[in-house]
Amino acid sequence: MTLVSPRLEYTMAFDFSRTTSFRLRAKLLRYVILGKKTWRHIIKERHRGHVQYNEKLIRETLQNPDSIRQSEDDLDVYFYIKKAEKYWVGPGISVTTKEFRYLIVVVEKNRRFIITMYTSPKIQGGKQIWP
Repeated sequence: MTLVSPRLEYTMAFDFSRTTSFRLRAKLLRYVILGKKTWRHIIKERHRGHVQYNEKLIRETLQNPDSIRQSEDDLDVYFYIKKAEKYWVGPGISVTTKEFRYLIVVVEKNRRFIITMYTSPKIQGGKQIWP
């Protein structure tokens, strides 16, 4: 893991202090919902606290993904995938590493609800539906 100087701007987590959900623009579905319980589950229970420093990347992944894949097991699940040039692991601390190469946001398409999100060194599975 290589640490990079904090020259690029990082964005802090979604602020749920005044709301229980955020409506985010998303390609194909127009919008998706990120709920407070889901967010808490991602950053605390799944030990992915670093995701909270990448709000801009999350929004970019939904609005302008590199690809969108459909789960082969559950046709109602889409994977929004974006290759990350920089990934923030803390305030002002970014890394360039294969471990954080892709951000994947998992969406339940019928309810337009974000299920989870995670980083991955490679893209696996699913049927590409966009582009």
